[in-house]
Order: sequence, then C-alpha cells, then structure tokens
Amino acid sequence: MSAGVVPPRAVLRFARAATPRALARPRVFSPPALPSRRSRRPARVLASNDGGDAASASASASASSASASPASPSSPSASSGDDGGSPFPPGGGPSPPPPTKPWSPPTAKEAWRRMWTRADKYHAHGVSGAAFTLLGASVLAAWARSDVDALLGDAASRELLVSTSASGPELWGLASVSFLVAGVCAVTGAPLARSRGWRKAELSYRSAAFQFVLTWQAFRLGPGAFAAFVLAPLDRYAWPIALFPFVWQTLTSAYILTRTKDDPRSAALIFVGAWLFGAQVFPAAAVIAAPGGLNALAESNPGLAIVWCHSLLGLVWLLNWSTLGASLRARGVVDDAGYRAGFLLRPSLAWLALFALDVAAYQPFESAWEYVATLGGVRGLLS
Repeated sequence: MSAGVVPPRAVLRFARAATPRALARPRVFSPPALPSRRSRRPARVLASNDGGDAASASASASASSASASPASPSSPSASSGDDGGSPFPPGGGPSPPPPTKPWSPPTAKEAWRRMWTRADKYHAHGVSGAAFTLLGASVLAAWARSDVDALLGDAASRELLVSTSASGPELWGLASVSFLVAGVCAVTGAPLARSRGWRKAELSYRSAAFQFVLTWQAFRLGPGAFAAFVLAPLDRYAWPIALFPFVWQTLTSAYILTRTKDDPRSAALIFVGAWLFGAQVFPAAAVIAAPGGLNALAESNPGLAIVWCHSLLGLVWLLNWSTLGASLRARGVVDDAGYRAGFLLRPSLAWLALFALDVAAYQPFESAWEYVATLGGVRGLLS
C-alpha cells in the first residue's frame, strides 16, 4: 500500500468511533412525566422543637424526586390511583359544580332592553299588547264598577242595569276593539316567537288558539251583524273548535311535566287554569252548537249572555297577561315565584271576583247550586 493512502477499514473504524451513541441507536420518545397534584403542593413545615423542620424538608425533597421519575406500571401507586395524578380530587369522581347565582331582579332599564327587541317588526307586538292590556283592563274595571254601583244602590239601580243589558253589554264597542287589538297582538307575536325556538313558538300558537275560541264565542254571543253573517257558519263546528285548544294544552302539559326540567308547580297551575277556562267555554259552546240556542238564551236569560261576554273578555285578558309573564320569565325579568303570583294566581282571583260581581248584579242564577245543577245554565235552557 502506497504512502498517503488511508485503508478502508481504518475509515470505518474512525467513523464508528466518531458517531455518537444516541444517533447510532434509535430511541422511542416518551413525554416527560408531569408532576402530580401532591408534588405541586408546598411542603408543610412542622413547627416543633424536636427537629420537625428538617424532617419535613427531607420529606418534601423525597416527594419531589419521586414525582420526577415516572411510576412503573407494577408499582402500587400506579395501580391503585393514590398517587394524586388523577384529574379528579381525592375521593373519586368529578368535583361538584359551582353554586348557581341566585336570581336578582334587573333594573328597569335592563328589563326594557330585554323586552323592547328589534326582532319585533315595527314593535307591533309590543305596542298592541300594551294597548290591549290597558284598554281591556279599563273596560273590565268599568264593568266591575257598574256591578258595584248596582249592588250598593237601590232596586231601581239594579233594574236599570238589567234593562240596559237587553241591547247588549255595556261599552260593547270598546270591548270589541279590545278583542281585535288582542288578535293583532297574537298574530304579530307568532313570527317573533319562531325566532326564539320551538317552545316559544308552540306557546304563541297555543295561546292564539285559545284566544280565537274566546273571541269567536264573545262575538257570537254579543250583538252585531258581524257575528250573525260572518261567524254563524261556524256554529255547527262549535264543539270541535272549543275542544281543540284544551286537547293541545293537555299534550303540552304532559310533555313539560315528564320530559323537561321546568318548574312543575308552574306547569301544573297552567294546566289546571286552562281547564278552568272550560267552565266558561263549554256552556257557551253548547248554546252556540244547539239550533236556536242563541235565540233561546236572549229571550229567557239575557243576563247570562252579559255575564258570559264579560267573562270571555276577562279570560282573553288573563290569557295575554299570563303569556306576557312567560316572556318575562324567559328573559329573566321575573322568576318562577313572581310569575306564579303576579301572572297566574292574582289575575285569576281578579277574574273570579269579576265573575262573582256579574252573577250577583245580573242574577242569572238563583243560587250557586243552580249554577252547578244546570251546568252553567245550559241544561234548563236547551231542554
């Protein structure tokens, strides 16, 4: 071999000696072990006079060194889960959720911002709802005042009230406008409800179904050519129309009580209150459906027709007020207790008070037993 030429074997030996051991043999990458929850805690220093500080310091050092090295699968700490590396706290299971914040009433400005929404086109739903609330309440209050005046006055006052009822209810023009404004509120509320989920849309349509039945019966019982020529063809379908919203309400209440987390007390009150509407709707439907039933009612007991007209307007007002309360509750303006008290129980008591005043002033029944025995005046009227 000539001088200056390096043999191949020497080159290979030199290359092997210069290659690092880490590059020559591939290694499987393993992520570093995270420190356990206990190792991240600061060591507690025992304030004692017998060397407790040194013992605690050594214990913390040993814990840190143990957590730095990964636990083997065969170690007891790795198999039992007592090393504190679990994402759950000691004792097992996830940590309890944080406590919910108690409800607090919003300010008047915040409540107005939640209710006065741009989704209400031209604010037709809000304006019509407010107009019906004020106008309907004014008409109902005027009727209640007339009843009180007749009851507190002499016999002539009551005879005057009954004689004027032969031509129809007092302030029937304003009452008719109130019914129409309530209809505008129901129609304009349907598109607004669809944008907020099917539960809100279902509530809007169900309320509109009840309101249609109540308004139709009120116009059919009250005076006017509109009721005689436009609504008369629906008389043969009086019972199916009257029963439809009650069946709908039953199905909805069953769904709410069994499949949702809504307050069962509010759902039960709504279900019972809706069926109490039947004490007014079903006798009126029986009279409307019977051939010649309206004429027999006007001739034999005109005071009962007045009481029914007053009651139907009160039920429409109560229905709209409870729907407003449901919207306020959904937006967090009122809580469940305020909704039940201010939008269900108290308005219902007010409607019962108005009904009692009407019955006492117009005296369509001689006693409460006659009201029950005649099924609201239908049995003796249609026999």
